[in-house]
Amino acid sequence: MQRGPWFALFVCTVGCGGGTGSSESFLTALPSRQTLEVTAPTSHAPAALSARSAALVGQTASLYVLTRQMTGQVNGFVGGALDMLGTISRTPPAAVGPDSAAWGPFTDALSPVAGRLIIVRVGPGAHTFRLDLRPKSGGDAEFQPFLQGASTGAAPGGPSQGAFSVDLDLAHRLDPVANPTEGHVVAGWALTPGQREVQVHLGDAHGPTDPPASADIASVLRADGSGSLVFDALANLAGSPDSLEAGQVRSRWIPTGAGRADVELHGGDAADGAQITECWDASFGRVYANATTPDGGIGTEGEASACVFAEPLR
Repeated sequence: MQRGPWFALFVCTVGCGGGTGSSESFLTALPSRQTLEVTAPTSHAPAALSARSAALVGQTASLYVLTRQMTGQVNGFVGGALDMLGTISRTPPAAVGPDSAAWGPFTDALSPVAGRLIIVRVGPGAHTFRLDLRPKSGGDAEFQPFLQGASTGAAPGGPSQGAFSVDLDLAHRLDPVANPTEGHVVAGWALTPGQREVQVHLGDAHGPTDPPASADIASVLRADGSGSLVFDALANLAGSPDSLEAGQVRSRWIPTGAGRADVELHGGDAADGAQITECWDASFGRVYANATTPDGGIGTEGEASACVFAEPLR
């Protein structure tokens, strides 16, 4: 995955700038869950999207279902961390200075974890932010960084550009019941009037019964509803959850939701590799499918001319 200019934001330190403001002005530095959502086409989506469809033209496209499943999993990893950030930021700040503000320590009555949020202004509209965690019974010296990030273009609707990293392992160690997922996440975003771009890297992310998965995801959603999703992963993408496949998914769609996905799988239950192309209409019904298996077999359904894109996304 190509990393955009937001990753350079992490090198900026407190000495980059200054200013004054209320606690509300510091909160404009924080991204929302909606800003970081990885997108898939959704208009007119059928109700049952949790299972793969049978290989029949006219039924819900299975690669559309896979696209929705992948975006849901990634949004769960990222959104959970941002929800924790939002919970603390909704409490009154403990301290506000000319160039920084702090919240916490904060904890829920039933949680064994305490957290604190620190936001530093490093320039006009530019901030760094950090969410630290520690055991509720510990002292402030035991705080460790859980989420660290930086943003620019701060506004009431949220910053236009930024990035952050999340240590899921730390949250799991401190409270495995509330935080069953382990691994690491790096996420970045860039907003323009015409589109929203999100990039996410998952490092060995997994739940209690899932194998560790690593993936790079790039999502683009345009103002007209069209978009694309690029997904490169080493994860359980086919067959038994005990084996991992290396997979590439390239999916894109027009404003109506009609789209095309191209998938390549290697290793694991995909053996020596497989290639799949699938196109769906505005109701997400399959209109074309083509699959090539490692033994040279080819299966085709529908007409390629029904695809809204004649070529795969590069």
